[in-house]
This record gives sequence, structure tokens and C-alpha cells, in this order.
Amino acid sequence: MTDPALEFLCEALSNYPGKRLLIADEHLDSTLLLSLKAMENLTLLSNRFDVHQAATANNIPCIFNDMDLTETDTTYDVIAYRVSKEKAIVHHVINQSAQHLNPKGCLLMCGFKNEGIKTYISKAEQYFGCKADVSKGERQLKLAELHPVQLDEPLDDRDYQAIIVIGEQRQHELLSKPGQYGWNKIDKGSEQLISAFAEHVEQTEPPSTLLDLGCGYGYLSVMAWALGVKHIVATDNNAAALASCRQNIQRHNIDAEVIADDCAGGIHHQYDAVLCNPPFHKGFDTEKDLTEKFLRSARNHLKNDGVAFVVVNQFIPVETLAPAFFKSTELVFRDKSFKVFKLSS
Repeated sequence: MTDPALEFLCEALSNYPGKRLLIADEHLDSTLLLSLKAMENLTLLSNRFDVHQAATANNIPCIFNDMDLTETDTTYDVIAYRVSKEKAIVHHVINQSAQHLNPKGCLLMCGFKNEGIKTYISKAEQYFGCKADVSKGERQLKLAELHPVQLDEPLDDRDYQAIIVIGEQRQHELLSKPGQYGWNKIDKGSEQLISAFAEHVEQTEPPSTLLDLGCGYGYLSVMAWALGVKHIVATDNNAAALASCRQNIQRHNIDAEVIADDCAGGIHHQYDAVLCNPPFHKGFDTEKDLTEKFLRSARNHLKNDGVAFVVVNQFIPVETLAPAFFKSTELVFRDKSFKVFKLSS
């Protein structure tokens, strides 16, 4: 489903000459991506590995990282940015953009009123020392053009690049950073998943190999290691999540690999166990589509005698979807918020 704000931004970007950088996250879908092929002198920067894959497949230059403009190693006549959901990311991008614009270059920034675009424009004006040229679209959509004049104090980006301790469980500190969903907390659903997995391990034995599918900052990987799993492969689509997970792996000296991938599509091994707390984002028309994608991947990456543990929100019908992929679907935990399933191949 095409995002109106990003579509509005890309249409404006096509009218600007010179070297162009489009900063894209989950808002960029395949339909809009194809329209960018005709735009000359365009580079993408994305924190989403699926966006990077799709752009590369369509011969569009794309840099995959955690919103780090220094890796572009160049300056641009225009930088275009459809504001992200997280304030820390938006501030981080605004702070960097001035240093990566040519002397007469501009930042194009677009978003809806209920996403805080009016406030972001005001803050960017103060930081850039300029007045924005603002145009409006439908449904309180705003597009701002800003030309840096004299920089003020950078915006508060929550020390975006710092990876910090956010908690501890099973005598293991947990590290994380902004730029990923739920970055500063221990997810309650993941806690319930680990409790169910711990009961399974007590009744059998720790699996030798495990896939952490959609690893986030690595909570499930660290906890699985603490429960005796011997080798772990952790994968995620988000660059901030991957950076955090790698730090957790290093901190605890875990025998693990951390791989950038979209739902493990490029990983061709099978494992004794799979742990998964599926994400939800607007790239899918329904939660059902996303759940099926992760269930299919979990089954494809599971050995024939393996077991998968999946936690979902209460309204996700795993009990009706999982039998298409697994021989056994067992509900092992349920409360007002979450359901945890043990799935056997």
C-alpha cells in the first residue's frame, strides 16, 4: 500500500536537479520504488534491508545502515526525507543533513500533522537558521523545503548512536538503542515466550542450534543462550536492531551469527529450534499476511524434528494459520495481551 506522504515527497523530488538522496524506511513499498528508477542522480539510504534488496535488484544505488549519512561519503543538492515514526530518528536525520548538503542544497521533509510534522519543521528551522518554504497536500500533509544558513544547537536525538544497558534478566545485561520498535524495554510478549521455552528446555534439553527470527536487539538470543542453546543465528530487517544484537552477542561472548535479512529469506540452513516474536508494520495489508510470512519462514528453517515458539498479540489467529505449516499447534500460554504457541514440524 503506497504511502501518500512519501508519494508526495518523491513527486516533488523529481523536479529538483542535481545529486539527490532519498532517506527511506518502511514507508517505501515496491510500487513506489519502481517509479524511482527513472530518476537520475538518485541514491537511497535505508535502515530496512528489504528496501536495500529491492533497490539493488532494480539497479538503484542504495546504502543500508542505521540512518548514518556519513557513509554516503558525498554531498547532495537535495536530501529528501519522509519523517519516521520515532522522534529520535527524525532528529538524528535533521542533525546530519546540513553537513551533507552542497552550499545551495536543501532538505525536503514531509509528513502528516498527526505525525508531528509541524513541530519537526519548526525545530529544523531553528537548527538551520532559516525559514521553511511549506507546501500542503491532502489530509493535513505538509512538505517543507529548508536551506541551511547558520546552524544552531543540534536537536535532541536521544544520543541516537549510543548503545546502552536497558535492563537485566537471568544475570545477563541487555543492550539496545533508538531506531527500533520497543528499543528501551523488555517486551512482555518475549518474556512469556522465553518462559515457555524454558519449560520446554527443562523437560527435554537445550537445542544445539536456534534461529532467532526477527531478533530485535537480541533479547531472545541472549535468553536462549542463558538457557543452554549452543549456537544461535539471529536475523532482522532493521539496521538498528542488528547493531544492538551484535553488541549483546559480543558482550556475553555468545556463539552466534547476526545476519541482515528480510524474514530469513536468504538463510538456507535449518535449525533445531526457532524463536519468533513477529513484528507488525504497514508494508502488509493485514496482520494475517505478515503472520503467515513468519510462520512459513519458521517452518522452512526448522528441522523435521524441531520445535518453534511464537508469541503474538491476542487477536492474531495463529491457531487457524499455523496448521497449514506445522503438524502440531499447541497453545502453551495465554493472557489478556499475548498468546504463545509451541509449533512442531
